[in-house]
Amino acid sequence: MHHPLARAAAAAALVAVAVAGIAWLVVYFSGGGGEASQPISAPQLTAPPASQAAAPTPAAQPAAASPAAASPTAARSTPAAASPAAASPAPDSTVAASPTAASAAAADARLYRIIPAESEARYEIDELLRDVPTHVVGRTDQVAGDIIVDFGNPSASQVGVIRINVRTLRTDEERRDRATRSRILQSAEDRFEFAEFAPRALEGLPAAIAVGDTVSFTIVGDLTVRDITAEARFEATVTIVADDRIEGSATATVSRQTYDLVIPSVPFVAGVSDEVLLGIEFTAEAVPA
Repeated sequence: MHHPLARAAAAAALVAVAVAGIAWLVVYFSGGGGEASQPISAPQLTAPPASQAAAPTPAAQPAAASPAAASPTAARSTPAAASPAAASPAPDSTVAASPTAASAAAADARLYRIIPAESEARYEIDELLRDVPTHVVGRTDQVAGDIIVDFGNPSASQVGVIRINVRTLRTDEERRDRATRSRILQSAEDRFEFAEFAPRALEGLPAAIAVGDTVSFTIVGDLTVRDITAEARFEATVTIVADDRIEGSATATVSRQTYDLVIPSVPFVAGVSDEVLLGIEFTAEAVPA
């Protein structure tokens, strides 16, 4: 017959296992199925006003209608009435105002919109799963945002708010995903379904950008996960594939502690790292003017 203490210890162990099992079931079923509540979208940037760039300037007016349009040198050397050439500006004085140049100015800045079906947002983290070191990757294509590339003045380029539906993140383990939705990101709740990155500055942009170029720079902004917002710095690379298409990627490392992302105590999982790598791979197409 077993010693009473041994029986008590065995009973306590069974209770602990039962409680852990019940807790896991609660986590599993409260995480929901991970379906998005709505199609992904993000606050949209305003396309550059091509009409303003194409508007004629005073320098583009014919000399006959605007005597001031003639250059001082031409006015001194040849009276306007004596030379037919004075009635039309010299070629080099009309380049910036010609219809072709105006069209080019209008195309200097272009608005691109991320295509979710051709893009991916992800997180990467390390954990001990059943005492085996495991690199976890969670992915979703539910990512949206706008980008303005200013070819004439790259420093004026913009990245709009990048929004990700974190409820739809998937790893190779459904139980992990349910725990993430129910306890870690709490994205099963509608108020925490989305995470957002709001850029404040673009650092390291080149002096010029052209189709075919690959540009590397840093995006500094505010990352909001659940109800906590903190600064994040994404190292980004963008390739201008064509005039109407860009492709790129960006990564940042953040701390779980910063966003109070607590890993629930569940069987078989231990030693989850504090550092989380965040990444995005995207394709964006030009928005018609």
